[in-house]
Amino acid sequence: MKLLLVRHAIAEDTETFNAAGGGSDALRPLTEAGRKKMRKGANRLRTQLSGIDLLASSPLLRARETADIIARAFGEVPVVERTELDYHAPVEVALGWLEQLPGSGTVLVVGHQPHLGLLAGLLLTGAARPLIAFRKGGAALLEFPDRISAGEGVLHWVLTASQLRSLKQD
Repeated sequence: MKLLLVRHAIAEDTETFNAAGGGSDALRPLTEAGRKKMRKGANRLRTQLSGIDLLASSPLLRARETADIIARAFGEVPVVERTELDYHAPVEVALGWLEQLPGSGTVLVVGHQPHLGLLAGLLLTGAARPLIAFRKGGAALLEFPDRISAGEGVLHWVLTASQLRSLKQD
C-alpha cells in the first residue's frame, strides 16, 4: 500500500486574515499564488502516481482547497474530509483511522505541519517524532508491505513544492 502525505499549499497569512475579519483559523483559504503553484505541482504529481484510490483531507479550508486541486488533476477523485487529519487531533488518532484502511492501493492525505511530520515519524519509526519537516505544498511517499501500520513504512521520497513542480511531465 502507498501513502502520500501532502501539506496544504500556501495560505493567507494568519495575522492578515484575522485583521481583515476573516474569523476562525479553520476558514483561512489558499492564496492565489498557493492555488497556482499547487495546480502545477498536482499535475506533476501524476508522473509519480498512476492514480489515487482514496483522497482524504483535513476539514480546514486550506487543506480542503489543496485536496480539491489534486482531485481535479487526477480526474475529479472524490475528497473525503477526516477530522483525524486536523492538526488539533493527536497523530495516534490519524494512525488509528489509517490502520483501518484496506491493505492495497494508493491513499493521499492532505494535512498540516507539524501533524504530518509527527505522523511520518510514527509511520516510519513507530514513535511520534518530527521526522520530516513538510513545507507548504510538500509531499512524501511512504509504502507499506500490506496495511498501514506504525513503524512499518518505507520512505520512497520527499519533495518540496518547488521540487514537485520541477518534475518533467510525460
